[in-house]
Amino acid sequence: PRGDVHATPYRDVSLADFPPEAWQNDPDYMDSFFIEAKALVDRMKEGIYAEYGHGTNKKNGHKLERDERKLRDELFSVTREEGTNTGIAFMDQHSWDGLVRKLLHAMVTNDEFYVVLGGHSAAAGHGNNFLQSYMMAFHYVLEPVFDKLGMRLV
Repeated sequence: PRGDVHATPYRDVSLADFPPEAWQNDPDYMDSFFIEAKALVDRMKEGIYAEYGHGTNKKNGHKLERDERKLRDELFSVTREEGTNTGIAFMDQHSWDGLVRKLLHAMVTNDEFYVVLGGHSAAAGHGNNFLQSYMMAFHYVLEPVFDKLGMRLV
């Protein structure tokens, strides 16, 4: 059973709007779902790190030490503290909370999740193969993950 998300403005349903027997109202299932979702995302991140030469295995075959993994994770993190000069990107806490809410909403309602990119024409792939543009590469890598989590990446 599913709640009628289409009858609610912006499909922003509350938990009370779901039928009592819906999976969204089963706390054990939801706990397990989010644990598995986080594990899936962690595996995906490790795969991306490995693809770009920053995997958990060093060139000599040894595994990264804990402090080396921490340093790598900080290098590629999204920083949420103003004035911090670490990470690959900055997002203030309000924006971060909004992103988390939208992702959780799309997972719980099996809804669409829209990603929009703006910026330089290089971001749109001008002068290159369309399928090699940032958005198409993003979609190619993350669409299977979004699908496994019950969302449609648009």
